[in-house]
Amino acid sequence: MFVAFLFLLTGNNYAQDQSNNSVNNQIWIDFNPSYKISDRLEYNGTIGTKDVYPHSWYKIYTKSDISLNLPKFIFKKLSSSEKVYAGIQMYYIFYSEQPNVFELSPYQGYSLKLPNREHLILQHKLELMERFQWALPVWSYSFGLKLSYEGIITWKLYGNIWKLAKGIDLSCSFKFWWNLIASNVYNNVVRIAPGIGYTINEKWKTAFLVGWDYTRDASIDSFNNNSMIYRFRLYYKIPQKNDKL
Repeated sequence: MFVAFLFLLTGNNYAQDQSNNSVNNQIWIDFNPSYKISDRLEYNGTIGTKDVYPHSWYKIYTKSDISLNLPKFIFKKLSSSEKVYAGIQMYYIFYSEQPNVFELSPYQGYSLKLPNREHLILQHKLELMERFQWALPVWSYSFGLKLSYEGIITWKLYGNIWKLAKGIDLSCSFKFWWNLIASNVYNNVVRIAPGIGYTINEKWKTAFLVGWDYTRDASIDSFNNNSMIYRFRLYYKIPQKNDKL
């Protein structure tokens, strides 16, 4: 019910005008290193690419953030974990027929895993992002501000559930954006992405997701974009000094 309510809020513009829709396929590839700084602090990073077919643009991007695990207070009697995080994202879009775009975006967020069990995790993420965009080479500037909620459910199949599925997990994410101030280029609205992951060992993990993404472009009146996304992700936990390589 909660997901349906969010979809109605974010999907209102989608239902109003579909007269100028674009449909495409996108391939996303990203590498995600992480490092446990201390018992409460952790670094997470991403570097990746996004390509669209039929080809009209190509994006490279990177993001880094530091998260702080919070002591249990509100949900101390439940199987849960909480953290706050802050970071910065940068990307560059190479367009085929219009000026390229560079964006610098600080963000801050709160994450709650409830429940946070051995085989089932439901993660809630609330995030605020400030978007600073420049169209090159003229350095035309625009600013955007967006709030997002993401729910991620993960079902881990390994262990006593199914021994043959050791290291495999199934997931599905639902992400909704509210563009408080719309920037000129690609304002996300909603994304749904089911996927499958495989934990190779304590340091390496892979995941493959297939999803649907809906965005709007404020630089063109009533322009909407529907995308099928095929995403490959690689995760790596950087060893600490006392870990075995």
